[in-house]
Amino acid sequence: MPNFFRTARVGALVPVLAALAACGAGDAAQAQNPTQQVREKLGPVPASVDTVSAARLSGAFRGASARALPAVVQIRVISEREQTPLARNPFRDFMPDMDPDPRAQGTGSGVIFDPRGYILTNNHVIAGATEARVKLVDGREYQATVIGSDPDTDVGVIQIRARGNEKLPVVEIGSSDDVKVGDWVIALGNPLGLDFTVTAGIVSAKDRAPGIIRRSPTGLESFIQTDAAINPGNSGGPLVDLRGRVVGINTAIQSPTGYYSGAGFAIPIDLARKVADDLIKYGAVHRPKLGVTVSPVSEADAEYYRLPAVAGAEISGVQSDGAGAKAGLKMGDVVVSLDGEPVRTQAEFMVKLAEKQPGDRVKLGYYRGGQLRESTVQLGQFEATSPARPRAERPARPSGQQLLGFTVEPANARAVTNCQVRGNTAGRLIVSEVERFSGAAEAGVGPCMEVLRINGQEVRSVQDVERIAARLKEGDVVSLVWQDPREREPMETIVNYRAH
Repeated sequence: MPNFFRTARVGALVPVLAALAACGAGDAAQAQNPTQQVREKLGPVPASVDTVSAARLSGAFRGASARALPAVVQIRVISEREQTPLARNPFRDFMPDMDPDPRAQGTGSGVIFDPRGYILTNNHVIAGATEARVKLVDGREYQATVIGSDPDTDVGVIQIRARGNEKLPVVEIGSSDDVKVGDWVIALGNPLGLDFTVTAGIVSAKDRAPGIIRRSPTGLESFIQTDAAINPGNSGGPLVDLRGRVVGINTAIQSPTGYYSGAGFAIPIDLARKVADDLIKYGAVHRPKLGVTVSPVSEADAEYYRLPAVAGAEISGVQSDGAGAKAGLKMGDVVVSLDGEPVRTQAEFMVKLAEKQPGDRVKLGYYRGGQLRESTVQLGQFEATSPARPRAERPARPSGQQLLGFTVEPANARAVTNCQVRGNTAGRLIVSEVERFSGAAEAGVGPCMEVLRINGQEVRSVQDVERIAARLKEGDVVSLVWQDPREREPMETIVNYRAH
């Protein structure tokens, strides 16, 4: 914010300073020909400027955004504070407050990758969620179900259900293996409360392991690094190529301030998709096990093991009864390929393995004693992790008005005193309480509003409201007509929202 104002102030002073300089110089000819001054400072100016290439790149950005943005979603979750320490969670896009309410609200992003309504996001966006709502760029909103999540990769999956015959937009999935350093990429999501934002940059690096996932010794880190602006709220949104294909899932930033400073990280889509498919199919991640520990290769390692380059993954430990030992792998072997694809780093090797399934047979190329060898290994399986699951039931609420998101009471003596109700109070209903984080609260419904009609039906008693509420289903539209009873000439106002 300070930088913004400083820039604006300098810009506003430029014309004034230019005018003063011109008057003080006393050189009328020079003051009347600023173009000549600029050219003298910049040197020779080309006779023609190439705007075609820039226009084509701009067109590529527009096209990629148009293809991917319809499938991008905003995710709002309700979580129990005691279950997830949100204020101390460096991943959670959430600003803690001093409210004693045990629940908290967080926001993030996601992308629909399956026509059945499955959405890819981050584990840290939906961790501890008791409720999740999704909004599309076209304004449609849905209640979502948490399918599962994996803290070892920070991948999460939720699902929404299409209503009637409508079709949900689905993004095209690309391949993170095909992404090269220097490629243009676009990050999409909902940063800093700004809905459906597009930022562009390049792939700065691959196979980054910055130590973000520390909660598990089996955490997998091989992020795509990008300088496309990623901020709180972008978490879970897609990183796409210039064809609009998803190549990564935005996850985190590395910054001393907590905001964009040029280093963002995305989960490679090949890994994220495999984890998501496991969560959908099995309800847990089926992680293959090689039975070895691996370390990065240093220059000293390369010299000691007589490697042709400082690359690969050094086997630093072997489990005696593991798949690697059975295939003849030994401590000190350096893996340089998997199924014919080169392995450049430890992180790349771990992710390539994680993209396989238990029981798969893989061919490893490795150096031992300066000689290139090859072995076929049948992968074992780690114990399956338990996915995060939604609560079986919504929290109990005292009346049939729970889907409305508010309760009413007759305009009794308490309401007259607290809400300053004017005139005759017979047959008038006043909002007494609004459910936090409900659709009604999001639409601006508040205490002391006088309810006149719900879904076109006049209401004059609590029983009228109960009768209408009893026919509602989650996701139904509620049309509420209300007025402010404190006004001398109250005006009817309408507000529409979805019941949840």
